[in-house]
Amino acid sequence: MNTPLGLVRRSAPGTRGLGAALAAALALWALGLGGAQAQATAASPKPAAVSRQKAATGPVVPQAVRALGGIEEYRLPNGLQVLLLPDATQTTTTVNITYRVGSRHEAPGEYGMAHLLEHLLFKGTARQTDIPGAMAQRGVRFNGTTTVDRTNYFASFNANADTLAFLLELEADRMVNSRVAKADLDTEMTVVRNEFERGENQPFAVLNQRVAAAAFAWHPYGRATIGPKSDIENVPIEKLQAFYKRFYRPDNATLLIAGAFDKAATLAAVARHFGPVAAPATPVPQPYTVEPAQDGERTVVVRRVGGQPLLLAAYHVPAITHPDTAALIVYGLLMSLQPSGQLFQQIVEPKLALAAGVAGVGGVDPGTVSAYAVLPPGADVDRVQARLLDLVEGRGAPAFTEAELARVRDIAVNSYRQQMKNPEALIQQISGLIAAGDWRLLFQLMDDLPQVTLADVERVRSAYFKPANRTLGRYLPAEQVERVEIPAAPPLAQRLASLKPPPQVEEGEQLAPVPAVLEARTTRLRLPSGIELHTLRKQTRGNTVVMQIQLRWGERNATFARNGTGLVGALMDEGSAGFTRQQLQDALIQHRASFNVSSGDQGATVVLSAERDTLLPALRVVVDALRRPLFPQDAFDREVKATLAGLEASRQEPAVLRQEATRAHYNLARGVSLGHPDYVMSVDERLANLRATTLDDVKRFYADYWSANEAQVQVVGALPDGLAAEVDALLGDWKKPAAPRFVRDVPTHVAVPAARFDAVARDKANAIVRLHQPLAVNADDADQAALELAVHILGGGGLESRLSARVRQREGLTYGIGASLSSSAWGNAGSFSVQASFAPAQRERVIAVIQEEFARLTADGVTAAELQRAQHDILEGRRQSRADLGAIAGGLAGLAERGLTWAYAQQRDDALAAVTVEQVNAAWRKHIRADGFIISTAGDFR
Repeated sequence: MNTPLGLVRRSAPGTRGLGAALAAALALWALGLGGAQAQATAASPKPAAVSRQKAATGPVVPQAVRALGGIEEYRLPNGLQVLLLPDATQTTTTVNITYRVGSRHEAPGEYGMAHLLEHLLFKGTARQTDIPGAMAQRGVRFNGTTTVDRTNYFASFNANADTLAFLLELEADRMVNSRVAKADLDTEMTVVRNEFERGENQPFAVLNQRVAAAAFAWHPYGRATIGPKSDIENVPIEKLQAFYKRFYRPDNATLLIAGAFDKAATLAAVARHFGPVAAPATPVPQPYTVEPAQDGERTVVVRRVGGQPLLLAAYHVPAITHPDTAALIVYGLLMSLQPSGQLFQQIVEPKLALAAGVAGVGGVDPGTVSAYAVLPPGADVDRVQARLLDLVEGRGAPAFTEAELARVRDIAVNSYRQQMKNPEALIQQISGLIAAGDWRLLFQLMDDLPQVTLADVERVRSAYFKPANRTLGRYLPAEQVERVEIPAAPPLAQRLASLKPPPQVEEGEQLAPVPAVLEARTTRLRLPSGIELHTLRKQTRGNTVVMQIQLRWGERNATFARNGTGLVGALMDEGSAGFTRQQLQDALIQHRASFNVSSGDQGATVVLSAERDTLLPALRVVVDALRRPLFPQDAFDREVKATLAGLEASRQEPAVLRQEATRAHYNLARGVSLGHPDYVMSVDERLANLRATTLDDVKRFYADYWSANEAQVQVVGALPDGLAAEVDALLGDWKKPAAPRFVRDVPTHVAVPAARFDAVARDKANAIVRLHQPLAVNADDADQAALELAVHILGGGGLESRLSARVRQREGLTYGIGASLSSSAWGNAGSFSVQASFAPAQRERVIAVIQEEFARLTADGVTAAELQRAQHDILEGRRQSRADLGAIAGGLAGLAERGLTWAYAQQRDDALAAVTVEQVNAAWRKHIRADGFIISTAGDFR
């Protein structure tokens, strides 16, 4: 139930690589898809009744409208639009309902109401009193999101006809029967207020909202979806109820269903549950405010404690339905990609800024595209601002080349293929475009992108990226007034009239995500070189395949003493003896592949994703990067500078201040000092360590340790022929006989005395608390499963957990609270913790309530119903994770490290399913001491 903090969702400043550019530019997507997933559990519901309706005069039959790209559109007589994307190869089903109502439909004094209503729709109906509980009982993962243009409710679950029927019945019920009550508003209002305060802690989000407010003088796109604190606190329940009745109706909604389901039965169920819901006689009210052309530069300055300098320039652009949208997306990519983008080359590469880019598209109405730059402390802001604006607005900027344009076209095509491989993800993308008028717009945009020319790019830059159309952080007078008139989008039917069907991707197979089936598909080999190769064959949609390479070396104390161990992996994509950085990126684009390297003191993990016919060519590129890296000085300097700036900027963040307050206590209890691997370093010590690290440190560590002496490879998906021979040929001779052998560190539990620490985080609207207790536990302990269930019931299971039900839903003290248990497969250094956010004035009440729930669990124990829900929820979560290629590869790696098979996973499932109420209560009382917590908080408590 998350709210995007602006009209256009952007990548976080400072992110790096191709993935960040795609997230920023190809996300039309920017209309606000996604959100924090809420999970819950409860008893079986009674059949839902539907009010605000009239009985159908005869059988309701969904009418077929059109089909495109594997998606079928139907309409019910009451106006409900239904989109189906059946895929028999999936093991999950997704149900999504989108209402064409968002914050742009709100009136003064009601700002934030659409988002508040989204929260209240999880409070239940007369028949379904515990929606989160009913979802969790069936293993459903769900969320809700609100943007300026639409409200979205999403649910995903392991394919099950009964669960699908339940969700259809539920959505029809809460479309008209939701309990929008004053009592629920009183508690949920404070939850949303805390969510608002969390957003106020984020400098980039605050700047984004302030710039939007200055850019739009009249249109509601200038308001944050979450609304102001005053309206959140004071909106009358009568206005919420009227808003609900006005916009929650079948002719204002689209129901989307994707994945594995019986089409005929599903259509019949949709007609049965939604058909009787009558559309009101009055039409859906539509906003009509049009933002006038901007008549000069606008500026805004935000001053906050903490963070780092930021520049953000917003330019008005047409609605997303306008033909210029594709060219604007391409322009954003050409400016933002690393390392070829103009902003990267002209601003980031010379170290004027840490990150820079252009992102965004219009909404249902004309919106904004934004250029941003993240600066290091002490930067010459005027100089960077001048260069950023000159480049974005085309003054003295280098001309784009056909080669750059071809690269962007390939990225667009690859992005499209990735979407088409995952029907559930595709339907989420489409849900963001429903408010714009037609779901087919996604395919129109994918058809438009490869056809964009350099002339188109220069035309949109010249048309929209002008000083008079810009809102920045400062005001500068202009010699003359210039107005940029935003053209109206043509009729959408005209735009879509010549739309061609999209290309198809290869179908996949359905593979039951259970250990026995996974074991039957698993092959384990020791290659002639000694490399262990573990594979799991699965025919995937689009022939996707994931490879994970694990390299291990050295002994913990010796490797920890070396500087720059984590920088090795960070520099792997900067080029090799065989490829420049740009050539490396282009080769991966050509092979429809991506790779990531994470490294540390005692090893590295490489993840490569490609397709069956491109995996081995892509692997050759990646191995060249692994075995012959360049480690350029300028890239090292840039990485260090960005990390130093991030550390400096984090000093005033609540999480950092809380850790700074507690670190000496933990270090003393553990008996460690600076230089020991278990020592918790301060920000100053981390800065000093990084400043002392040289490129020679990185190169020497790589030369001394990095090799395939001890290598393990997992490959999952559409396996190519010749895989084993190619892996052995590419990695088998990468040996360093003199390199120290890997010695696994086995951590030992150390008791840490209970204590209380309170840190002051100045000018932060949101505060945090952590209650932590070290435990002597191991993942294979006899009572591990029982303790895991106890923690899940207390605070690990989402909205239905005890802590969430009490602290968030009943008392409205927090937007987010959760409990977690840590227990490793190696050693016994485990821990239990609870973390929450809250308004600073509620600190003592939040801590007291949490401790009351600890005491209640100790005294009363758990119930049989709670245990049953927790067991079902955890086991369903494990099933869902085993349907993901990356998770399967990680699971294979973890099993291989311990010499285990998938039978071990089944044993863990069986052990968890067999736990009794008595065992859960005994495990909690054995391990958790009420007086054993280290409690730490951070916030503006003045």
